[in-house]
Amino acid sequence: MTKSETRRNFLGKLAVAAAGLTLGRGFTEASAAAAAKPWTSGMALDITFTVATKAAGRVKRPFVAVWIEDANGKTVRNLTAWVSQSRLNPRWLAELRRWTRDNGDLVDTVSSATRNPGTYAISWDGKTDKGTLAPQGDYYVCIEAAREHGPYSLIREKVSVGSSSFTKTLTPNNDLEAASLNFKKA
Repeated sequence: MTKSETRRNFLGKLAVAAAGLTLGRGFTEASAAAAAKPWTSGMALDITFTVATKAAGRVKRPFVAVWIEDANGKTVRNLTAWVSQSRLNPRWLAELRRWTRDNGDLVDTVSSATRNPGTYAISWDGKTDKGTLAPQGDYYVCIEAAREHGPYSLIREKVSVGSSSFTKTLTPNNDLEAASLNFKKA
């Protein structure tokens, strides 16, 4: 047996082992998703947040994005994005750093006008961006805000969504003065 045949055999065995691991992981993830309980019918996650009401100096209305990520940090559902679509402001969209990284190409389809500082509520009905119901489990609620002449803020907190109602107060961050969650019957 030559040295190249040995190397070829080794590489072939390595490729088979890698394929087996990849397939095994895919079956494990698929069986875990199949075993997960579906979103409880009639339940919704209400997200309430307050964008700074006492901003000083020359500040513009904030750009805000609210979305849900799975336990791996992948976007499950874009709930809203408030951005200015004028020709003068596209460069400020990148200030929504985390949201833009994974979802910036959606700005034309999910965005609406920016809003003044104040308290707002958004609800997640358990549907993914594809329109299917998400399974019960761990998710991250993400609220990101940025201003042209103001601070950057990101609240990203883990929640476990099951069949029981709960309320949770999230940790405020800079321009996001307050935030809370309420999982209950819609």
